[in-house]
Amino acid sequence: MLQLIELGAEVEYIDIDTSKIPYTFNIKLTDKTYSFTVRYNDVGGFFTIDLSVANTGEVLAYADPVRYGRPMFGPIEDERFPLPVIIPLCLTGDEVDEVTWENFGKQVKLYLYERRSE
Repeated sequence: MLQLIELGAEVEYIDIDTSKIPYTFNIKLTDKTYSFTVRYNDVGGFFTIDLSVANTGEVLAYADPVRYGRPMFGPIEDERFPLPVIIPLCLTGDEVDEVTWENFGKQVKLYLYERRSE
């Protein structure tokens, strides 16, 4: 288990409302505004997120699966991704190891972590 958070540190997250799925919303991260489209894949039984640049509509990621503990949009990043690392996690101490209808947006949130430059 990775120790990602120092005790007492405030952690920002992107709020998800599963009652609205499928839906799209805009959020400003660092210096750009992005559009997130949250969907549920009934066949596979998992949530996905599309990521695009809000003002241009340029799609950066399509149907990236929301997997517990795995950074979003990881394998497809390039210079258009100045945003923080986004990781679906549960920080409440509950025993959670997957993203479900019951916990997504409640215990499991899309937490934002500062991107470390190499």
